[in-house]
Amino acid sequence: MALHIAPPALNSRALSLYSERDIWLKLEALQPPGTFTIRGIGLACEQYAQRGASRFISASGGNAGIAVAYAGRRLNIPVIIVLPETSSATLSPP
Repeated sequence: MALHIAPPALNSRALSLYSERDIWLKLEALQPPGTFTIRGIGLACEQYAQRGASRFISASGGNAGIAVAYAGRRLNIPVIIVLPETSSATLSPP
């Protein structure tokens, strides 16, 4: 079960004209958790789940933590996200 999608790519006319090359922008923000990190982290979580992991732990509340939380939810595995006390209280995962 892939946890990520193959995102669309759009040709950037402005960047292509400026660089005199064909420039394509891959829209990774359209990944289900909103970040490209789900590609690698999702694969790792799937592999650990296959090996019998009973929970995932992440020391990141940023994109990596959001990707782990998303993977855990999709794989029905509990997740612990560890944040420093100085972290912003306004983090809002999807």
